[in-house]
Amino acid sequence: MSDEDQQTDPVTELIIGRPQYTSDDVAEATGMSSDDAERLWVELGFPQVAPDSRHFTDADIEILKTLRDLQTDWPVDPEVVLKMTRVLGQALSRVAYAQAETFDAVEASDGSDPGHTRLELSGQSLEVAGHLLFDGKFERFLSYAWRRHLAEAVRRRLDPLRQADEVVGFADLVGYSRLANRMDPEQLPDLIGRFEQEAYQHVSQAGGRVVKLIGDAALFIAPDPSSAAIVALGLRNSARDDPLLPNMRIGMASGPVVAIEGDLFGDTVNRASRLSDISHPGTVLVDDALGHALDGRDDLVVRPLRPRKLKGLGYVRAWVLRPVDTGEE
Repeated sequence: MSDEDQQTDPVTELIIGRPQYTSDDVAEATGMSSDDAERLWVELGFPQVAPDSRHFTDADIEILKTLRDLQTDWPVDPEVVLKMTRVLGQALSRVAYAQAETFDAVEASDGSDPGHTRLELSGQSLEVAGHLLFDGKFERFLSYAWRRHLAEAVRRRLDPLRQADEVVGFADLVGYSRLANRMDPEQLPDLIGRFEQEAYQHVSQAGGRVVKLIGDAALFIAPDPSSAAIVALGLRNSARDDPLLPNMRIGMASGPVVAIEGDLFGDTVNRASRLSDISHPGTVLVDDALGHALDGRDDLVVRPLRPRKLKGLGYVRAWVLRPVDTGEE
């Protein structure tokens, strides 16, 4: 896109303002070096900009000033601001692309070349964009959602009864690739949307958190073994009962985890993932620690299996988890 196109782009101008500044202009206006300004820009999730491109708007300059002030004024390491910038940029990028999917794009000739077409926002989409931007409701919603999630995250972190070990689970759709190849592409969003809905519903109702969705798989965390069992069996049963969803494979493990930027890492996460990989369709497998924690309950059944060699983890004993009185072996 040329400088002239960038400056006259009606979508950019409507949503963020008129592009008119180069990276040197941004550095001068914010009082930062070009390298520092560029690093913040990239951490927000945006591509690097050519030095002579008039790509930046007044809003871009203001937010970079704000980030500079946070690095200077916050009583934390400036690297923490960079980390938060990166996390928020990634999260809001997904929000933005999900919103853009609701806009109606229409092809229109540019008048100068009958063979050349470009995508323009339809009048309906412009109206939607205007409501999102100018009545303040969506920004209030974003602020509220962030505050509510922050309150929950801090509450859990400060909970005096919080356990050192976490219960982590993976749930993935069986045969997703084959199913997706056979489906009409227009049906695929319904399948993924249904899976996401079930994951969030069962995990949230049990007091857990969906950490992330990775295509046809969900990584979740539960507050205790009992809640984890409720989540796993709920997901298993919902997939069996829903004609739109294939069966799920579910693996869960208990142990220490490493939390980085809202995500989870470590052997416990890997163990849950590997157990999910070897689980039969419609089956829940748990590791030895979780199996012992659930053993002896009246409302479910756990049965130990022979140790299996899992990639990168050596031999691990797994237990099958199922509800009582199902007649399953």
